[in-house]
Amino acid sequence: MALRHVLEGEKHIADQIALIERLRLMGLPTEDAADLLERFHLLQAQHEEHLRRISDECELGLRDKQGHLLPPEAAMRR
Repeated sequence: MALRHVLEGEKHIADQIALIERLRLMGLPTEDAADLLERFHLLQAQHEEHLRRISDECELGLRDKQGHLLPPEAAMRR
């Protein structure tokens, strides 16, 4: 799910950048669209950090093959 969020976020950012450019070329205001783009960038950073954390936890054996967090006692036995 985290990977899907990262990939969807990348698409939202690309779409928003294209929208801002279209608005700019038409001489329309872009401030609100630029503000939304900034929010998308912040959310994208959160999604990417979440994906990194999950990946690190998988490497450390804290998650099972499906990505579910293991209980502490199961993770310690690994």
